[in-house]
Amino acid sequence: MRKLILFVLLIASFGATAQNQDVNPYGGIYYNDHSNYRMFGADVLVRSDRATAEARTDVIKGDHLYDTLTQDVLLYNGSTWVSQNNTGNCACIKEASLTIATADVLTLNSAPIEIVAAPGAGYAIEVLSAVFSMTYNSIPYATNTTLQVKTSGASSSQIEFSSLLLALGADVLNSNQKQSTSSSNMGDNAALNLTVKTGNPTAGNSDIKVYVTYRIIEL
Repeated sequence: MRKLILFVLLIASFGATAQNQDVNPYGGIYYNDHSNYRMFGADVLVRSDRATAEARTDVIKGDHLYDTLTQDVLLYNGSTWVSQNNTGNCACIKEASLTIATADVLTLNSAPIEIVAAPGAGYAIEVLSAVFSMTYNSIPYATNTTLQVKTSGASSSQIEFSSLLLALGADVLNSNQKQSTSSSNMGDNAALNLTVKTGNPTAGNSDIKVYVTYRIIEL
């Protein structure tokens, strides 16, 4: 039985090679995969800045790279590295989250807070869904209590949480999907903000957290 196990192990060793992580210049074990479709976590991608990647000579068409400076997934198309995140190369679903301190909630209409940066000329942010979370402290928010996920400069929000800041002695966890509206709610190269409809709240002392699922679309 022992001889059989040893034989199997020897056969397996001919089909795969491993690299010593301590001497690997890219920070971990990596490999080339020639399959038609691949899913990656950042921990199994070669990690490098783009300038270093462009100086490499050991790449082939179809190789992927995680750009540590831009946090993009790059694909080598045979001549250059192409971003797979913010272009028409894929419809990548992204997530963003932000905790808003009480003091900032109380000025959220007059001073909206950015949750997703502007994507660049020719692109827009489309919000797919959002989740609102608040752990109640002791004083409820009052007067202007409709939280909005809104594109900077747009005439209407992409998502609204109507009166959800009115948590009277209770915690809140609520989700909402994209609202139907005939108004313009997206814009070219515009950031995505969190704001409060109409005016600033007049009271309240609970932090809130917002989770947004979105994609970048090419105009």
